[in-house]
Parts: sequence; C-alpha cells; structure tokens
Amino acid sequence: MKNIAFILLAVLLFTACKEQLDISPKSNLEMSNFFNTEEDFGLALVGCYDAIAVHEDGRAYGTYFKGLLNMGIVGTDEMYVVDGFWDNEIEILSQYTYTAFASVPYYVYVMQYRGISRCNTIIGALKSTEVEMSASTKDRMLGEAHFLRAFYYFQLVRFYGGVPIITEETNLNEFRNIRSTLAETYDRIISDFRTADEYLPIVNTPGRATKYAAKSFLAKAYLQMAGEPLNDPAAAAMAVQYASEVVNNGPYDLEPIYGDIFHLDNEHGIEYIFSAEYIGTDNEGGEVATWSGVPGPWENTLAYLITRAMPELAESYQPGDIRKARNAVDYGIGDAQGTIVPRTDGVWWAWKWRHNPDPNQRDYGREWQSPYNHPLTRFADVLLTYAEALWREAGSPASFSDANALEAINRVRRRGYGLDQHTAAPAVDFTSITEQALLDERKWELCFEGHRWHDLNRFGKLVEVVRACATGNPTAAANIKDHHTLFPIPAKEIQVSNGDLKQNPGYSSE
Repeated sequence: MKNIAFILLAVLLFTACKEQLDISPKSNLEMSNFFNTEEDFGLALVGCYDAIAVHEDGRAYGTYFKGLLNMGIVGTDEMYVVDGFWDNEIEILSQYTYTAFASVPYYVYVMQYRGISRCNTIIGALKSTEVEMSASTKDRMLGEAHFLRAFYYFQLVRFYGGVPIITEETNLNEFRNIRSTLAETYDRIISDFRTADEYLPIVNTPGRATKYAAKSFLAKAYLQMAGEPLNDPAAAAMAVQYASEVVNNGPYDLEPIYGDIFHLDNEHGIEYIFSAEYIGTDNEGGEVATWSGVPGPWENTLAYLITRAMPELAESYQPGDIRKARNAVDYGIGDAQGTIVPRTDGVWWAWKWRHNPDPNQRDYGREWQSPYNHPLTRFADVLLTYAEALWREAGSPASFSDANALEAINRVRRRGYGLDQHTAAPAVDFTSITEQALLDERKWELCFEGHRWHDLNRFGKLVEVVRACATGNPTAAANIKDHHTLFPIPAKEIQVSNGDLKQNPGYSSE
C-alpha cells in the first residue's frame, strides 16, 4: 500500500493459501499469541490489504499486479492480447481458451481466500481482545477488515458465482467446501459492507477504506444484483440509496480535466475512492502502466505491448470526445521528450497510464516498479452507477428521462468533452437514457479499469458483444460460449474438496 510500510511479518504470519485453499484451524491457534498490542493489530491489518496488490511469485496472477489487472478486461470489446505473445496465461483469457487448470483463474480464486482468511482472523481477534485501544481505533480496524472481506467475496461472486463462505464464526473442524448460492454469497457481501459503513471513518489514511468507499461498493454490489443473473428488483432501489449518498454527501468530485485523473499527483485526489495501491520500489511497485502502452524505445516506454486497445473501442468514440486521445492511440513515442511517432499498422494502443518517457524524471527504474495505482472505484463510476440504478429502479425502460439520472451521466459526459461538468451542454448531453447509452458511457469513461466484463454480464451482453468483435479479436469472437459468463472453479480446488466443491457448467476438472 502507498503510505503504509510493507510489513513482511504480516505477510509471513497471515499467508493462509499455499497451493490449495488452506482452512486448517491450526492457523488460528498460531495467531493466539500474536495479538498482544495495538501495533500487532495494525500489522495484521496491513496483511489484509496485501492480497489486492502483492506481486510475490506466481500469486501475482491473482492480484492487480498482473492477473486481476487483465482478467475481465482483455476478453471484452475494450482490450485484447496479441496472438503469440510470451505470456500465454493472459493470452488465453483474451481468446477464451482457458480451462479449469489455467493459472490466472486459479490464483485469483486463491488470493481472494487468502485475503478473506486474514480478515477472518483479525475480526475474530478484535472481537475477543483485551488489548487496550481507543474505541475509534477498534471500530476503524473492524470496519476495514469487514470492508476487505466483502471486497474479496465481491470479486469471487462476480467471477465465479456462488462460492463457499468462510467467516470467523465458521467451525473449521466441521467445514465442508460447499458452494453457497449466488444470493447467499451476496447476502454475505452486503452484510460486511454494511458493517464497514457503520464502523469506518469518513477520512482514513490514504489508500485505506473509508465510510464512503463502503457506500460506493454497496451501490456497486446492489447494482450487480439488480442485473443478470439475479435480476433482483429490490436491489436497484438500494443501489440508488447508497449511490445517492456518495454523490450528494461524499467528499468527492470529478477532476476538471479527464487526463489529470491518471497523473500520479492525483491518485489520492478528489476523484479516487478506493484503489490497488503501489509505490515505485522493488517490493511495492506494480505493472499498471506496463502491460499496455505504446511502441518506442524501451527506456522511454517501459511497455510490454501485450495488451492493446480494441479497434471497436477506438472507433466507437464520438467526435469531440477527448477521452479517446487519452485511452486509445495509433502512434508511438520516439525519445525522452515524448515525441510522437505516427504508425500505419492499424493497431490501437491502450495508454491510459503513462510512464514518463524521460528516465531521469522517474524515481523508479524498472517496469515492475510502477508507482501507478489501479482505481477500483472512482467518483465517475459512482455517478454512472447512480444513473443506471435509477434506470433499473424505474423498470429499465427503453427511454428514461429522470432529471437526477440525466444529470449524473451528463456530468461525466460533459467532462469527457472538455466542458464544465455542471453547465448544461445540449450538444453533448443525453436527453434520455437507454441501455446502450449506459453501456457506452461506462466504456468510454472507465475502459481498462476492470469494469467492462462485469458490466456486460450485468446487462446479459457479454457473449453478444464479444461475438461482434470479429475485427479486433476474431479468436475470442469465434471461441466465446454461453458458459464464459463465469470463470471455472480451479481444478485443484475441486480435487482437494473430496467431491464437495462443484464446477461451473461448461468446464471440466478432469
């Protein structure tokens, strides 16, 4: 995490996942002698955040260092992986050729449970501790642990469906690795986010969860429940409630200039709500600006060129939308001054986060030391969530003209055209909201940030949209099947569950 020291002790003590999901009760016994001071709890809490961004060994495939940075993005109409590149584990996500034995879905699954296990441990310890600490400190720690546990389950439920639920109340001696239903898993998520909302402060250390981060994710969770496959009509109203609290009462706003959102100086600014945090060092750096990028001398670009912008995305932007120039470009750079080099290869390059082309102006030297955060939700996301939630609450009409919904989506849209977000602009404003308008605006604004796969699934459009991308990603268009709306439960987890854990339809664990 940025501004929070990397604590090796916490990582060592709280590593609950080795090569399979480890739910052995011995880990709690080993922890019984650890929580003796307030500082011990602080160290443990750092470990709870660790599963979001750590890049140790192969487990980077399960975090935003590598796997989650790409999972759910590269197989959409936003981004693809060039055929034959060296990282086959990312390429097979883009091509829908992965199986239950693939590394990325495996490590994503395992790393979420690693985070959950750590949260369970600290929640149980906080509830029973006799260590002296202020009530506000204890509440904050409980709030952060509940928030993170909900966050990890939210990742799991959207990628895999209903999953086994393990909490601090679970009797691990009697635990069976049986999947909960989709609704039951969401109940767990909502409960934890609500507890986080109750206990978290409005302002916290930069990089940590806050009350309004909990409200934002409550809105996002309820919105996902309101769409496919649950189609829960009551969830839309709850999404409206929590999104409106963030929009109307939260300490956030849109950055006036779209491109400024992604500058390092603004990562804890007015728009970011919760992020995967990185610092440009060996142990805490990321690869946010490295997987995508533009061609050019390595010392200037630090870009692997593995992930590229879909031509369907680039060509969908409307005239005057300045977001296109930040997100999808058809040029490279030639030197430390960032001189643009035109290209005629027809390739669009994803370049939302940009390494400084001058190595002397960077305080990091390696591509995997990137200090760029990856936003997990920001204010524009909440505004668009609010607009969609109002549309769904109204029954998802073909055309919707609610003033609050229009103002929310048009604030984002005006900024996208370089205009003042609060000044009506008839030339670019939506005058009514449709399903396509909601999907398009989220794509144009939030591309490459990890929302698209979930958005398309929520609208029941993933297979249809990917099949229409025969120009940019013909392999995916040919390969995607109905069962790809979920990822496979890892075969290793099926095999060690003694038959308790069941696979998602369409995948084999043999």
